[in-house]
Amino acid sequence: MEKGTMIDNRYQIMRPLGEGGMANVYQAYDTYLKRDVTLKMIRFDIKDQPEALQRFQKEAKAATTLVNDHIVQLYDAGEAEGNPYLVMEYVSGMDLKSYIKAHFPIPYQEVVDIMEQVLDAVTAAHKAGIIHRDLKPQNILIDDHGQVKITDFGIALAQNKFGQPATKEPVIGSIHYLAPEVTRGQSASEKSDIYALGVILYELLTNQVPYQGDTADRIAYQHAEVPMPYAKDFDPQIPQPLENVILRATTKDAKDRYFSTEDMADDLKTALSKRRSGEGRFVPEASDETKLVTPDWNSHPFVEDDLEDGEEEPKDDVEERIIDFGQKGYSVKEIAEQVDRTPKFVREVLDKNGIKYRSKKKWAVLALILLVFAGAAGAYAYARNMYTAVPDVANMTESNAKSKLEDAGLSVSSTSSTSSKSIDKGDVIKVVPGVGRSVKKGSSVKLVVSSGTDTVSISDYTGWDYSKAANQLTSKGITVKKKTEDSTTVPSGQVISQSVDAGSEVDPGDTTITLTVSTGPKSLTLPDLTNRSQSDVVNWANQNNVSLAFTVVDSDKPSGTIVGQDPAAGSKFTIDKTLTLKISSGTSAASASSSSSNSTMKTN
Repeated sequence: MEKGTMIDNRYQIMRPLGEGGMANVYQAYDTYLKRDVTLKMIRFDIKDQPEALQRFQKEAKAATTLVNDHIVQLYDAGEAEGNPYLVMEYVSGMDLKSYIKAHFPIPYQEVVDIMEQVLDAVTAAHKAGIIHRDLKPQNILIDDHGQVKITDFGIALAQNKFGQPATKEPVIGSIHYLAPEVTRGQSASEKSDIYALGVILYELLTNQVPYQGDTADRIAYQHAEVPMPYAKDFDPQIPQPLENVILRATTKDAKDRYFSTEDMADDLKTALSKRRSGEGRFVPEASDETKLVTPDWNSHPFVEDDLEDGEEEPKDDVEERIIDFGQKGYSVKEIAEQVDRTPKFVREVLDKNGIKYRSKKKWAVLALILLVFAGAAGAYAYARNMYTAVPDVANMTESNAKSKLEDAGLSVSSTSSTSSKSIDKGDVIKVVPGVGRSVKKGSSVKLVVSSGTDTVSISDYTGWDYSKAANQLTSKGITVKKKTEDSTTVPSGQVISQSVDAGSEVDPGDTTITLTVSTGPKSLTLPDLTNRSQSDVVNWANQNNVSLAFTVVDSDKPSGTIVGQDPAAGSKFTIDKTLTLKISSGTSAASASSSSSNSTMKTN
């Protein structure tokens, strides 16, 4: 549609935003509510196709159901000349795919911020019983303030009350983000959305998708069969807990993935914490299906690699030999040595075939039991006089702890200190050996005393670049949140303020700092102000904090009518600039050429 086209006498088309397989998308201006909107209209060539219409209606229904700060909101729906359309929140910014390309490499803390917002939106959808099914960076928008918005629920799938898809539908979605089970034709689920989120996190950290190929079939095969590439192979500096979020979200077996997006969000929240710096790489448990389909007898724990020419004795022959030895009365240990298997394996075979077996251990164990019982009374009396249990002295002062230990016949050989969040400074954290341990009277023990909570001092980050400030705070173990705000005085990307005052001493593990970051002067899309009265335009300028400069010109239009503007309608405009308007004098050029004048005014 051409610029200026009016839809339902209300929505004025400003410019095209994109074309898809189902709809054309435009930036439009709501002339009634005086705001920018996104207008999505079903394509003319497919409007009569039932499937396309159903998908379009499904998006409207899903958007109506979901209310969340990180989901694009639906404002209105209608039909113009037989073509259904949706009117949605306009997001001034770019999609996540473009954002990654423009800002890569993205600081780890910002990556976490983005994913937390995405997870919040998907969690809201899942709680409403809606699976997105097409999560990808192209469907995630980031506005000029860093706010994340998820859009395009056109192929979303409602779940029934038992949490399963209401109907089984064909495989739909973007192949680079499809879970293995979906590529095999299984129904989409919350777990398949989680898989897509893991792939998106991988892309945020590496600027590429994990699997690439010439055909969709090739990519689908890799999703199903090829292990997820390690993000740390691309960037070794990625914290292991952050890579682990990817690995757990994208396991081949859905059972090994996060139980929910809330669980994924909780794990992601501490992924940059120094307290998790020693975490090892996540390794999912092998599924039962994998064990049955792809057995590897050469690596079986019961098999020794001592066969010649790579051959292996068939399992059935081994079991037959075990049965034969068992029937002849051999002990488990003797059979295990004969067939080169563990005693546990031998016992399982004999039990399975109902063969009783003897073990030389039985008589030794029985003899030991009798011996223990015979000497139990004497041993108990001896132990009672010679040994004592280490008492519990946790949370006691050091002096009181020493007194209690002396009363138990023990002495303190040394004292060490360590930080503690739960034990007051100077009080005992633990005793070594541990509480309840039986030790000989007169022995020495060690005390571990609390030195209090380790704290760090907060610097003044105002005026810092956000990425630099966030990385420094994260390295101290502090959680960072990002808040954006328009500013005409602080350059875009720099910190305006911080939620914790500079100089404060804080416990990093319990501290979250919100940095308010400048997005520069507020930006807006200029409406068409021509043919409106001067007072009407001044009111609009005051509401939007726009400075105006009026130039009076001769015109047949009524006096005080706006007859021109610079920049033009539809232009991007920041409020640190001045909007120039031409205003009619109400007289023709012939009669009042000598009386034209200029005037400038600032609106606040």
